Amino acid sequence: MSANRNIDVDLFRTFLAAIDLDGLNKAAIAVGRSQSTVSTQIKRMEDIAGCALFQPDGRKVCLTPAGEKLAGYARRLVALHDEALQALAEDPLSGHVSLAVMGDYAHHVLPNYLAGFMERHPSIMIDVTTGFSEDLLAQLGGKFDLVLSTHPLGEGRGERLRVERTHWVFSSNHELPKTATMPLALLPPGNLFRKWAIDALDEAGVSWHLLFTSSSIAAVEAAAAAGIAVSVAKQGSAVTGLRFLGPRHGFPELPETEIVLNRSRGRFPDATTALGDYLAREMRDTRTDPS
Repeated sequence: MSANRNIDVDLFRTFLAAIDLDGLNKAAIAVGRSQSTVSTQIKRMEDIAGCALFQPDGRKVCLTPAGEKLAGYARRLVALHDEALQALAEDPLSGHVSLAVMGDYAHHVLPNYLAGFMERHPSIMIDVTTGFSEDLLAQLGGKFDLVLSTHPLGEGRGERLRVERTHWVFSSNHELPKTATMPLALLPPGNLFRKWAIDALDEAGVSWHLLFTSSSIAAVEAAAAAGIAVSVAKQGSAVTGLRFLGPRHGFPELPETEIVLNRSRGRFPDATTALGDYLAREMRDTRTDPS
């Protein structure tokens, strides 16, 4: 074990990048170093810690129990370090960031996080656009600096922040419709949940008809909460007044989703970096495996 028991903050950043980006290659790009340097940094951390932090698992990044324990402390230490430097800065960060996000998160999840960020950085202007994930991602690096997107579990290409259960939803104050075919309230074609809902019902042999459609997720969920029709929503963003339905109610299981933060390529302005790092840190669900 090394006599030097101090782990530099840069080593912690490299360690976290390897975890969050699922590999040393991507971590090297993210921290602006060669892969050999990143490998050396990880080895240096293991020497200081006196134990292995990663264990072989093909191409995946797999933490040892010690690595999992250290990761939680690393996030807190890096966040506290950055917060301390920001508090001492003579000039607050300023600038403009264009953020795109799927509609349900924009309405029910993101506002509280943005409020916390803007309290720390009141001179940063944030322009928020909502839409379908694939449409928003197509404009990443052009119109948008950052995109929060929804994907089938394991198919996102950015930093996974959390895993969400997907549920059928209906009014908590109404009985399910007793009709020959199931009435649905869904977003227009091109939406992932619409496709999942229709495919799942068809595969299960459940008859359905589209009763309500809107490009607004708020309108669709409101229709379900009012007892008009059944819809689909993420567990973490479903509005009050909805109840979750599953196999015991006659509905087939739906796939899980992951929420991913996507950053435009290249060197980011300080304001964009600050918001991206803040969302990655604050929105990440530490109960789910980020690898």
